[in-house]
Amino acid sequence: MGLVASEIQRRGIPTVTLAVERGVTAPRVAYVPFPYNFPMGGPGDGARHREVALSALELLSGASSETGEHELPFEWR
Repeated sequence: MGLVASEIQRRGIPTVTLAVERGVTAPRVAYVPFPYNFPMGGPGDGARHREVALSALELLSGASSETGEHELPFEWR
């Protein structure tokens, strides 16, 4: 995923990659401390999915627009 995100960024389109482990190589990574295969939250938890998606998208604007790894403020429930 990092190679694709890097190429997209190189062409001027900002990207954000959701990751459930540290050390993912991509231009901008939103780290969530969730189990593998659940980067948006548990199955059927639409409210949590929306929260995670909006938080990740916020990384594309404002003061947080710099690249690197950013930890999203969520806990698994």
